[in-house]
Amino acid sequence: METVLKTLSPILWTKDLEKTIAFYVNILGFRSQSNFPNFASLSRDDIKIMIIVPIAGPDDCENADDRESFFPKPLMTGSIYIFSQNVDALWEDIRDKVTIQSSIADREYLMRDFSILDNNGYELVFGHHIS
Repeated sequence: METVLKTLSPILWTKDLEKTIAFYVNILGFRSQSNFPNFASLSRDDIKIMIIVPIAGPDDCENADDRESFFPKPLMTGSIYIFSQNVDALWEDIRDKVTIQSSIADREYLMRDFSILDNNGYELVFGHHIS
């Protein structure tokens, strides 16, 4: 039987769970599906994002009790691309409420998109096909 992958749900680290939940709920229109100590699951339409406050450092951390040594700030070498149907409407709804990385435009890779930073500094890109 063939394995079928169904969805992708990134887990993003944060230092302030409540502030991150507020950003995704109040600015991006997500719903909080579950909220436990140090963890929240958020969704909007078919998109799911999990947020966690890390409570243990990696094995190579010099001092696991020093949270700053293993989690000085959220880092991601790429971005999270979220496909949407009406990217222009989303742009109008949030552009004055967020830190913009790139304004909305048609791109050479046949997408119309824009990118923002969430409250932690993770880059979120919203776009749709223009082919």
